Amino acid sequence: MAAFSLYPIGYSVYLSLHKEVLTDPLKNPFVGFQNFSNVLHSYYLVSSLVSTAAFMAMAVPGVMIFGLLSALLLNEAFAGARILRVAILLPWAMPAVVSGIVWRWLLNGDYGLLNSALYQLGIIHDYIPWLSQPALARVGLAVAHVWREGPLAAIFLLAGLQTISPDLYSAAAVDGAGRVAAFRRITVPLLRPTIVIVLIYETIVAATTFDLVYVMTGGGPADATSLISWFAYAEVFKFLDLGAGAALAFLIALVLLGVIVLYLRILRSEERR
Repeated sequence: MAAFSLYPIGYSVYLSLHKEVLTDPLKNPFVGFQNFSNVLHSYYLVSSLVSTAAFMAMAVPGVMIFGLLSALLLNEAFAGARILRVAILLPWAMPAVVSGIVWRWLLNGDYGLLNSALYQLGIIHDYIPWLSQPALARVGLAVAHVWREGPLAAIFLLAGLQTISPDLYSAAAVDGAGRVAAFRRITVPLLRPTIVIVLIYETIVAATTFDLVYVMTGGGPADATSLISWFAYAEVFKFLDLGAGAALAFLIALVLLGVIVLYLRILRSEERR
């Protein structure tokens, strides 16, 4: 814990409060919160926050909806259900870099499989440059993220569904409640704690997504997919400014902490009702 968690966090705090630029390694004076100020006034902050918010608005609900629908399906008794419960984890088990390469090939504007399929079906008459247009690149990145993260959400929600007693549904059926009413009155309330856990986790994952951006789009086109995590990487590994990179990482963590607290407050207010 000390070697892999406490020391890196402590050293990051040190970096964020000092001028640490690898192009000038012998000068690292204490600058206080100057790195934080530079990051907050940087040219990329607003655009990256907009790109991150747009990506999260598509990715997080997409993962939750995909996970819930998949969990409801896998919770049913049918032939092959056990095999599907294992097979659905394959996209999540695949390394993120490999997933990014697969989706970059699928969405390629010249020889991608998606363009080929749509063209042969007569849906399109010209190949579409999916990853070369800002709006389409954001959607493509979100779809790839849902494909990768959705299975894990499905397994978590399936575990939550299996803790709900079947007797509750039997009693609801005796009272004349249909499947929709049972879902609203039984499934959703009892599944809410699991939903919040998955929501918090997927929010953190979406906000810190880097692998797919690096492999699929490189932050483009026109910074449309330059998420805040991408700029944290750029500060350290492109501009070699360790202090600014550490400061930006802490700001990202603070924003995520605020979002998590908001989620928990909403959950507690609903529980009180």
